[in-house]
Amino acid sequence: MFGEVDRVKERRRERLERIRTQSRDSYSPFVDDWKDPIEPTPDPFSFQLRDDESMNQRPSHEKWGLQILASVILIGMAYVLFQTTLIPASWKNQAREVMTRDFNFAGVADWYEARFGSLPTLLPSLTGPNAVPATGTGKKEAVWKLPATWKVVKAFEAKSAKVVLDTGMAADVTIGEMGWVAFVGEQPGFGTTVIVRLTEGREVWFGNLDGVKVTKDEVLQPGQEIGTARAVNNTSRHLYLGFKADEQFVNPLDVIPFE
Repeated sequence: MFGEVDRVKERRRERLERIRTQSRDSYSPFVDDWKDPIEPTPDPFSFQLRDDESMNQRPSHEKWGLQILASVILIGMAYVLFQTTLIPASWKNQAREVMTRDFNFAGVADWYEARFGSLPTLLPSLTGPNAVPATGTGKKEAVWKLPATWKVVKAFEAKSAKVVLDTGMAADVTIGEMGWVAFVGEQPGFGTTVIVRLTEGREVWFGNLDGVKVTKDEVLQPGQEIGTARAVNNTSRHLYLGFKADEQFVNPLDVIPFE
């Protein structure tokens, strides 16, 4: 009986020995190539990944030290540049003016509203007139005014959405406040047209132009020339003027009066 048990143990030992010495190619497909079926070993890459991560991460005090060092270097370079005589005085004055002048927050706000719409606010505007003065809100007097020499040829009609103005022969069409050119091209009923988007969701349409001196997406400053109206005879040019407020055409003369 004990001899039989010994033979079983011997056969088992021989089988284990053959498994250890045989080639890996003879393993079953489900056996993990990285693990020995007899004596499992840990994942060979587990410790390597942790080492790589620790090498890529710098201690916080080292990051602060590098930032402080970079700041000191920049300040030192600026001081040396202002003290040296190798750099022209005009360059130094320009750099000093750029670093000390006040930021034009109002101009940036006007440009943002003209191009992207009104600035976000905590509470929406609940009320507002359809016709907003060209510069400012409420009943404040508009600063942008049409030249007194211009004459009304055809009054505003809701169907045509414009007024026809006689600008004379030498008068140039200019913008009265900051805006953004949203369109340059042909519009039905307006001909060659320049659409300028103003603040507070307003648009002014200059139509029937003979020459255009602005381009699409151009930011316009007050007083900048848009172009000239088309001539109808030797003494007059006709400008088609339209104005949009709250996505609706309104009488431009209620918004931009004459001088």
